[in-house]
Amino acid sequence: MKGLRKYLTPFAPDQSGAVSVLYELGGLTVIIDAGGCTGNVCGFDEPRWFDKRSAIFSAGLRDMDAILGRDDALIQKIVDISDAFDANFIALVGTPVPAVIATDYQGICHILEKKIHKPVIYVPTTGVGLYDEGMEMAYLALFEKFADNKPTSHTEAILGVTPLDFTHAFSLPTFNNFEDFGCVGSLKKLYVASPAALKAAKRLHNRYGIDYEVRIPGLSLDIHDVHHILFIGQQVIGHTLRQQLAIPFDIASFFMMKPTLREKGDVHLIEEDDLIELVKKNDYDMIIGDPIFKDMLQDYQGQYLELIHFAVSGRRDFS
Repeated sequence: MKGLRKYLTPFAPDQSGAVSVLYELGGLTVIIDAGGCTGNVCGFDEPRWFDKRSAIFSAGLRDMDAILGRDDALIQKIVDISDAFDANFIALVGTPVPAVIATDYQGICHILEKKIHKPVIYVPTTGVGLYDEGMEMAYLALFEKFADNKPTSHTEAILGVTPLDFTHAFSLPTFNNFEDFGCVGSLKKLYVASPAALKAAKRLHNRYGIDYEVRIPGLSLDIHDVHHILFIGQQVIGHTLRQQLAIPFDIASFFMMKPTLREKGDVHLIEEDDLIELVKKNDYDMIIGDPIFKDMLQDYQGQYLELIHFAVSGRRDFS
């Protein structure tokens, strides 16, 4: 049945993906909602919330605010709260309410910048997309506003890393510092770690001539005596492992699947049954994916290698 989920919980939505990019940049993030979306971000979709706080606020929209489009009240709230924080910038993140009433983000940003004398960006998420769509929008907004070629001691960086996909740290910069955006034009190379970062990498290449490679440096698996693998998850993680292992290796994902990375056998999943049927009709002797997918594949008899994907299950790897 279309849309029926018996095993999978709701995936992290687009506003959560946007917040995951903004989280550590020292900005003041305002989610334009009545409170529920912000509660979901902080309570369920942001693994750093209990360890490392960020200035995230709800606009606290009431019914009449939405119906009458009271932008002046929203602007005043943001002006008031900005006085209490020495933020690098203000970020407005969309939800279903502003999407439905066609909130003029550009106009609000223009007014706010005149009032508070700080840069303001908006991420036009709608609350109905998935997390990687929000990540993509956030990267584009940040680089459009803050990209520069200030000097830096680094020559390479990784773009597209947030805890919604990755549970480990990287040795190269990953744009989790606000200063990284101002120095991006001085880099020689970007590693693109997520499909959500590919559009931004292409724009940076066109603007600054920065080379980019779609691969996650340092990612590897020690696998032997396996003949056909199915990877379920984020496409670039699967792509990196496929290039390393050089054996029959299919990628299936409920998220972005960029055509340039797809190979024969790769599948963009929509329903739970798509994954169940894919496994039934192929002779996979290993599946790699979040533990929640294992619960769906009760008839599968091969090896299952668990790889945490927080945006899918909300589980954290404490190993």
